[in-house]
Amino acid sequence: MEGRNLDLTQGVIWKQLILFFLPILAGSIFQQLYTTVDAVIIGQFAGKSGLAAIDSVHNLLKLPLNFFTGLSAGATILVSQLFGGKQLRRLTQVARTAIAFSFAGGVLLSILGIVFAPACLDLLEVPQDIYSQTLSYVRIYFFGLSVSLLYNLGAGILRAVGNSRTPFSILLLSCSLNLVLDLFFVGFLRLGASGAAATTVLSQTVSALLILYVLIKSSDQLRIRDHAQTPDPRTAPAFDPSPSQKRDSLLRLFPFRIHRESLLSILRLGIPLGLQSSFYPIANMMIQTSINATGTDSIAAWALCGKLDFLIWLSTDALAAAISTFAAQNYGAKHYRRIQKGVASGLFITSGIVALLSILLYLFSGTIGKLFLHPADHDILPLVVSMMHFLAPFYLLYVFGEILSGAIRGTGETFLPMLVSLLGTCAARILWILFVVPGHPSILVILGSYPVSWFLTALLFSIYYLYIRRTRLSPSRR
Repeated sequence: MEGRNLDLTQGVIWKQLILFFLPILAGSIFQQLYTTVDAVIIGQFAGKSGLAAIDSVHNLLKLPLNFFTGLSAGATILVSQLFGGKQLRRLTQVARTAIAFSFAGGVLLSILGIVFAPACLDLLEVPQDIYSQTLSYVRIYFFGLSVSLLYNLGAGILRAVGNSRTPFSILLLSCSLNLVLDLFFVGFLRLGASGAAATTVLSQTVSALLILYVLIKSSDQLRIRDHAQTPDPRTAPAFDPSPSQKRDSLLRLFPFRIHRESLLSILRLGIPLGLQSSFYPIANMMIQTSINATGTDSIAAWALCGKLDFLIWLSTDALAAAISTFAAQNYGAKHYRRIQKGVASGLFITSGIVALLSILLYLFSGTIGKLFLHPADHDILPLVVSMMHFLAPFYLLYVFGEILSGAIRGTGETFLPMLVSLLGTCAARILWILFVVPGHPSILVILGSYPVSWFLTALLFSIYYLYIRRTRLSPSRR
C-alpha cells in the first residue's frame, strides 16, 4: 500500500502538480459520494429522526476536528519544507512529535467531549424527541476522535513528502468498510444514529492503524522508526537488558514522542490555521440564517446549488493543497524561482478547470438540477438557474484567493494569511449580512456576500503574494 514519495523540487512542474493533485481530488470526490450514500442508508433505515440526530450536531463535531486539521496543516507544511531541504533527521523528529501530540490531544478531547456532551446538546437546543440518540451519537463519535485526528495527520504527513496515492487508497478502503458496516449496524441491527457513529469510529480506526503502519514501515526519506538491525540470537548477550536498553527497544516499537522544539514550531504554524478553520463556519451560519428567512423554496434551491457546484470547491481546494506542498518543498530547497513558476502553473490549471465547470453550470444548471428533484418539486428550478447565473461568473475569483494563500502558507507564513482570510472572507460576509442585506432582503443580495468576499480575498492575497515574491521568493536570496 505504500506509495512513492514525489519530490516536487524537480521535474516538469505542471506534470508534477497534476500527478500530486489527482489522488487528492479523487479522494475528495469519493468522500463526497460516500457521504451522500451514507445519508441515504441512514435515512432509509433510521428515518428522519436518525438524520436529524446527526445533522443537529454537525457543526459541534466539526469544530474540534477543524481546529486540529489546522494544526495538522502546520505540521505538514513544516514536514514539506524539511523534506525539500533534505533535513531528514529533523523531519523525523517533527513527524514523531506531531503524531504523539495529535493522539494525546485526541484523547483529551474525547474525555472532554464525552463529559460535556449533555451541556453542549442543551446549548444547541436539541429537541427532546431525538435527544437520547443524539447524545449517544455524540459520545460514540467523541470516543473515536483520536483515531480520526491520527488519520488526518498521518495522511497530511504522507502528502507532505509527495505521497498522495497512499492516503487515497486508505480512504477508499475506509469509506467502503464504513458503507458495509452502516448496512450491518444501521440496516440489519437497527441501531440508528448510534450505529452510524460506531461504524465511523471503527472504519476510522482501521484507516488510522493503516496510516501508522505505513509511516512506521517507511524506509526511505520518511524514517519514523529507527530501523535498527535485529541482534543475532546466537551472539546476543545472556544477561537481561538494562532499563535504558528496554526503553530504546520500546521506542523502536512505538517511536512517537513529543520534542519540545518541534512542538513549538508546529504550534506556531498550526494555531493560526486552526483558528481560521474554526471561524469559517460562523460566517457561513449567518448567511444560512438569512437564507432560511427567505422561505423554504430558497432554502431548497440553495441546497441544490451546493450539490451542483461542489466540484468547483473540491478542485480548487485540492490544487491549493498541492500548491502548498509544492511551495513548501521548494522553499525548503531554496528553489524560489520554481515556486513562482509553480504558482503560475497552479493558477492556470485551476482557472481552466473552474472556468469549464462554471460554463457548464451557467448553461445546464436547470437540466442537471432535474436529476436531484422529484418532478413535483421542479418549480424551484428557475430559482436554482437564477442563483447559478448570478454566481457562475464569479467562481474564478475564488481560485486566486485559495491558490495564492496556499502558496504563501507553504513558505511558512500562516499568521498573516489567517488575518487576511478572516478579514476578506469572514468579516466581509458578516458585515454584508448585517448592513447590506437588511436594506435589500432578497436571496440574490444575500448570495452577493460570496462574490464580494471572493473578490476582496483575492485582491488582498494578490497584493500579499506580490510582496512575498519580492521579499522571500527573490532569486537573489539564494
